[in-house]
Amino acid sequence: MATFTFEEQRVIIRFLHLRGMKPIEIHQQVSETCNDGVMDVKNVSSCVRQFKEGRTSCENKPKEPRPRSSRSEDMIARVEQMVMEDRRLTVKQIAVNAGISVGSVDTILHEDLKMRKVSARWVPRMKTRLHASQCVRQCYHVTRV
Repeated sequence: MATFTFEEQRVIIRFLHLRGMKPIEIHQQVSETCNDGVMDVKNVSSCVRQFKEGRTSCENKPKEPRPRSSRSEDMIARVEQMVMEDRRLTVKQIAVNAGISVGSVDTILHEDLKMRKVSARWVPRMKTRLHASQCVRQCYHVTRV
């Protein structure tokens, strides 16, 4: 048996709907035609309802991405300002004050602001790859002498 994409199945559903068939009958026809990966009756009924409401395209509708409200530029600046005013704030306190989740605050602090907690204070990460390689070289040199 042939395998059809959902888009191709929607074309068949639209055709059979225009011929006056009911969703159950359409599902039976589609199941007989394309055995593997067939839509269930609920999805067929949903497609038929959309065609009745005026949908003409059988293509997949592009999905809207979720809005990034918690990691927007304004929120990042707000979290940074809170941290700079009081470096002893906890992630929970920042989350409550900013009105966003603890996970979002953690991501903003570590990934966006490149900060880490040192001795109960938030500080920017200063060590770069260059600093790390210099430390390794220096340690290696000291042990060899």
